[in-house]
Amino acid sequence: MYPPRGLKGVEMGYIRERSLSDGSKRFYAEVELKGAGPRLTATFNRKSDAKLWIQKTETEMRCGKNQLIAESRKHIFKEAVQRYSKEQAVSVVKRGHLQWWEKELGHYFLKDIRPSLIAEKKQKLLSEPTEKGVVRSGSTCNRYLATLSHVLSICEKQWEWIEGNPVKKISREKESRERTRFLSPEERQALLKACRESENPYLLTFVVLQLSTGCRYNEIRHLRWTDVDLNKGKITIRESKNGDMRSVPVLGFVLELLRQLAIGQTSLGYLFPSQDKNRPLDLRRAYRTAIKRAKLRDFRGHDCRHSYATEMLAQGLSLGEIGHLLGHRSVSMTRRYAHLVESRSIDAVAKMSNQIFKEVENA
Repeated sequence: MYPPRGLKGVEMGYIRERSLSDGSKRFYAEVELKGAGPRLTATFNRKSDAKLWIQKTETEMRCGKNQLIAESRKHIFKEAVQRYSKEQAVSVVKRGHLQWWEKELGHYFLKDIRPSLIAEKKQKLLSEPTEKGVVRSGSTCNRYLATLSHVLSICEKQWEWIEGNPVKKISREKESRERTRFLSPEERQALLKACRESENPYLLTFVVLQLSTGCRYNEIRHLRWTDVDLNKGKITIRESKNGDMRSVPVLGFVLELLRQLAIGQTSLGYLFPSQDKNRPLDLRRAYRTAIKRAKLRDFRGHDCRHSYATEMLAQGLSLGEIGHLLGHRSVSMTRRYAHLVESRSIDAVAKMSNQIFKEVENA
């Protein structure tokens, strides 16, 4: 038995020596500090290693490090998700991320969520098909990791449940360049004609709203009449992808469609309700049918968002202004349209040059 050099508050450190049947020895070290959590134990093949461990553990206890270790042994990841969901603004997309991580890690104590475990789950993210039968892209995987990182960062910095954030040691996937497919005027007319002829009475208003606001599919789908101001001509997006709330103007044709749609609707209901009125309608099947009838190649509903950004750019708005309307948190998200700015800039410079140097050329 080895009592370590005393530190104020340390009850006692011990080393117990045991002989095994094969003739070898094991050294069991224990140390406990009053008011610093439970007794800590470790096993070593050499007595000298046990002594060093006791001295190191005492020092860490003095620094409060082992209090964090004790907390990480007390809480499981499911508790962290539940508290995080109550205290933080969680968007619809983030909620999906949290549900996946809770399913995979919910029963683990926080101390056991190590980089190796996260790396294993990351590979599962990249390989397993989603409910829609598609495999997640590298950028989607990175969004999942960002959500997990934020939860564990809160655990570390605000709640003091863990010592460090293990997600910081995980490499991110290389992200492919975002596509910027947008509609030509002819394609837009073909799509609207197909929507007008659709058996779904809501589809035309839904698609015009997408093209007129640049809002995401689920942002429009979850709109309630309380989010629509027909007098001022604006809608309020309360559940966005990044959790931020924003207002978007709705004027002209789309405003007239909304006024027609509002007739006979309850003020608390969804703009596009399902039959039971308690859930928003899923328009994806009708949408796909309209795209097929319009004979649009390589086009999906989300590309209406790109079309909106392109039109706003043509109206003279800056990338920052367009990003604000689209709900981007940083200009980097809007930079996919930078090549359109460059193209417009070249045309402007050429026009300016022709105008101001015309007289010189003719001299």
